[in-house]
Amino acid sequence: MSISLTGHAASPTVPDAELLRSLGLHPVANGQLLPDITFVDQDGRELKLSDFHGSTILLNFWATWCPPCRAEIPSMVELSKKLENSDFAMIPINVRETSELVEAFLEDVEGDFPVYYDFDGNAANEIGIRAFPTSILINRDATVLAAVVGGFEWNDDELVAMLKKWAEKQ
Repeated sequence: MSISLTGHAASPTVPDAELLRSLGLHPVANGQLLPDITFVDQDGRELKLSDFHGSTILLNFWATWCPPCRAEIPSMVELSKKLENSDFAMIPINVRETSELVEAFLEDVEGDFPVYYDFDGNAANEIGIRAFPTSILINRDATVLAAVVGGFEWNDDELVAMLKKWAEKQ
């Protein structure tokens, strides 16, 4: 995976690289920043990544035709439920598919699952996404802490506990 990032020092209050690795995540050195990508919510409003700064963010790029993407969505729904009373923002961005196709697909997914759209693929290209799914964990100060390429179990008890602590309301 190639992610286009710029350098920035990470906050010392976030999980360390050893803990992230032990949970199956791939730490990103030097707390890099992502470009301020734009994407669209389910109501058609254009948003920017910076609209979510101040929260712990799980940024996920996916597509309905991708089997690992489909497999990880139920665990993302559960994670979202478990962290709903914290400063946590889940941003699953569907890339290059119509809202009608995605909405039809999501009818099978139970729970309140936010969906965002990158209709033209520009946001994914700007970050350097080369495979689906790709997930990026971002700190409150907008620094990237870790990334995962491929399907992931987001509902793991240890991971949920770490994210709860990291995303506590301040």
